[in-house]
Amino acid sequence: MSKVKDFYMRHPLVSNLIIMLVVALGLLWAVLIFLDNWTEHGATAIVPDIKHKTYAEASAILAANNLTIEISDSIYDRKMAPGTVVESWPKAGALVKRGRQVYTTVTAFAPKQVTISMPLTGNVSSRQAVSYLRGIGITDIRIEHVPSEFVDLVVGARYGDTPLSVGSVIPVTSTVTLSVGNGPAIESEFDEEAEGEQEAIDIESIE
Repeated sequence: MSKVKDFYMRHPLVSNLIIMLVVALGLLWAVLIFLDNWTEHGATAIVPDIKHKTYAEASAILAANNLTIEISDSIYDRKMAPGTVVESWPKAGALVKRGRQVYTTVTAFAPKQVTISMPLTGNVSSRQAVSYLRGIGITDIRIEHVPSEFVDLVVGARYGDTPLSVGSVIPVTSTVTLSVGNGPAIESEFDEEAEGEQEAIDIESIE
């Protein structure tokens, strides 16, 4: 200790620099140890297979493996239940750091919305209207025939009780009803016979 004290007394500037360096190295070592524990450095996890699981199921499975879930994209698929995982990244089986986010693509929780961008009535045939609706994804289309001067032209279109026009926004799962003309109303034979009998009675009464 006396030698150290003598050195310090003879070289105070150098001694202080050495002390500062030792303290700095000690602090750096302490910070590295803290970060190592805080970030779980070296701790890994294997990404489980969550494909075709619901979002809630996938979230629980990932949490059990010290991972978190994040929705990066959604798609609409009639064949799969809403909120079903269709893709994940990193892929199942990948070795990743614990606590990492797994990005998923899920089926949309709500049906896709579509906008009617062309007139469905007027000088539009039933074939044109049906073709357009199917083109934007609407497949549940019902035809009702109504008396009209023009045969096979759409005279009305509705979603439920709501008339459809350009700019209407409806779910792609909607049932759209098209009112299609089938020509002017024709009087039935019963009506014609009744009218003939009435004319006969009128003539007899005049005579």
